[in-house]
Amino acid sequence: MARTSNANPDTGGGRSAPWGQERRLEFIDFRLQWEGQVNRSDLVEFFGISIPQASLDFARYFKVAPRNARYDHGVKSYVASSKFIPIASPASSERYLREVFGLLSGTAPRELSYLGWMPPVDIARFPLRQVQASLLSRILRAIRCRRALTVEYQSMNRREPTRRTLSPHAIAYDGFRWHMRAFCHQHDDFRDFVFARVLAVAGETASDAEPAADQAWHTSVQLVLAPHPELTHGQKRVIELDYGMQDGRLIVHTRRALLFYLLQHLGLDPKLRTTPQAKQVVLVNEGEIIPLLAAGNESSPSATSHP
Repeated sequence: MARTSNANPDTGGGRSAPWGQERRLEFIDFRLQWEGQVNRSDLVEFFGISIPQASLDFARYFKVAPRNARYDHGVKSYVASSKFIPIASPASSERYLREVFGLLSGTAPRELSYLGWMPPVDIARFPLRQVQASLLSRILRAIRCRRALTVEYQSMNRREPTRRTLSPHAIAYDGFRWHMRAFCHQHDDFRDFVFARVLAVAGETASDAEPAADQAWHTSVQLVLAPHPELTHGQKRVIELDYGMQDGRLIVHTRRALLFYLLQHLGLDPKLRTTPQAKQVVLVNEGEIIPLLAAGNESSPSATSHP
């Protein structure tokens, strides 16, 4: 269902002013799908609208989906029926779980979440990798204005920090931490640099590096995944369900500059030796993908991993 940004004069202000009725119908649909019930007070509290406006919203919803719910006088709410079919989004768990994760991880504000009731839930909390706000701001300006930064950088391959001139053109997340993608003027190639390893910015100049020349960043790679062939039929089936595979295959797209990290996260590092039950999936097109890791300095693990 398309969203609208038109203000509704009947909402009475609050968060709903720029959202309109379509957003409120989406809210009704979400609560019915994932919590099984919703009432007018939920709309009034979340959007700051009047009771009459909430009644109009429910009337509109049931005009579109008359069989999705019935009013239960016992709980004083509309309760989802066995014939419920979502109208605002596909019947996918991704939206719900993304909102749960956002609330628990602190990446999503509570006042913008459609979630009301939640089951007992928690997440594995990994230590957050820190990025100084002042450094991030400086790098973003350098990207926007095509500037080269002279920095003190502590590589894990060196005992002491070194001075480098970097022309950043993008930032990326490898699954655990953020880094910048930049042209290194000392090495004359594009590499990844972890924010936290930039100890100081000594100055900046105009950059003559061309971001379009970073072939690893601008090249898309397609990975074809399948259950490990040594798993049992039942084990293969649950892997297919877990990954949402179609016909025993899953296509994953990534940038070549992020390929090394993705293979590590999937347990597909060619140097890793483990059991089929632990590995779970294999790279069907391994013959095409693995050579890309060493196809020149810019795409080798020593370059695309953090120097």
